Amino acid sequence: MVGASPRSMAQTIEIPVPDELLRLVDERAQNAGLPREAYIRAVLVSAVSARPSVDEILAPFRRQVADSGVSNEELDRLFSEARDEYHREQGMRPADEQ
Repeated sequence: MVGASPRSMAQTIEIPVPDELLRLVDERAQNAGLPREAYIRAVLVSAVSARPSVDEILAPFRRQVADSGVSNEELDRLFSEARDEYHREQGMRPADEQ
């Protein structure tokens, strides 16, 4: 659509919400001075627009490590070796020599 604003292309969704959760949403919306719909939209935008957390970023790596069967000790050794190699390449002393 040429010239259409993002608001005009908004979609409506309907999801079941437990009464207790809806009560909490209404309470927080009221505390924020917003109507329910505006508060839910703001929460949704905030949740999906934020930068991913460290846990979210590392989740695929953690799954790969868990699936690989590598022990914590082996993983620690691999990271230490990689760090020391990087330091040598950069002309720095490895951490265990400082």
